[in-house]
Amino acid sequence: MLKGKKIEEVIQDDPDLVIFENSLINNLYQSVSLEQTKKYLESVMTKLQKELPNAKIPIISPNPNGKMENSLRLNYLDYIQASEQVIKTNKWAYMNSKEEIEKKLKKKNMRWADILTNDSIHPNDQGHYIWFEVIKEYFKK
Repeated sequence: MLKGKKIEEVIQDDPDLVIFENSLINNLYQSVSLEQTKKYLESVMTKLQKELPNAKIPIISPNPNGKMENSLRLNYLDYIQASEQVIKTNKWAYMNSKEEIEKKLKKKNMRWADILTNDSIHPNDQGHYIWFEVIKEYFKK
């Protein structure tokens, strides 16, 4: 987002709301350190808050990818926990969509595999719908 100038595109639109999906999955796959992941998150949020002072900017966790470990022997939960430390320290709005999706799956007697595409990473149509439901409920609160 920083290198590709995606943040500048968002800022240029001057939105009232920016739902920021923490991009830690990319960091997991690219074996980016937890420290660098935290710095990246802080950089993105600092820039957004500075340039969009009146916008609401909740951070949501990305969909889980299972128990895969990268070359640093870190997994999805390691990145979630590191990110949550930074989010909590800075008192940023946050929704752990993983936990909420898991609650919905349990109620529906479903598994993660039921809502992911064949790559076991990206949500399928049903997965996107459940994720949407979770986000909608978050905003209702």
